Amino acid sequence: MGQVAVVMKIMPEDMAHFDKLKKDAVDALKPYKMEEQPVAFGIVALSLTFVVEDCVGGSDLLEAKANKLANVSGVEIVSVDRL
Repeated sequence: MGQVAVVMKIMPEDMAHFDKLKKDAVDALKPYKMEEQPVAFGIVALSLTFVVEDCVGGSDLLEAKANKLANVSGVEIVSVDRL
């Protein structure tokens, strides 16, 4: 099995607790890379990149963990690419 790069976008419920969401995402999910992406009207989404083993349900597990974080409005897997 190889490795894949999974890019996930997390939308916050509100920007008042965005810094806590960033910290919680790093602590719980351990991303390879994290970026902030401006969306609109002062709302910023988190773009997280992960390097994981290519297995069935790998990105689904990350998505489920991200949905359990506080202050998360939505989670979307943007891409999954083989390395």
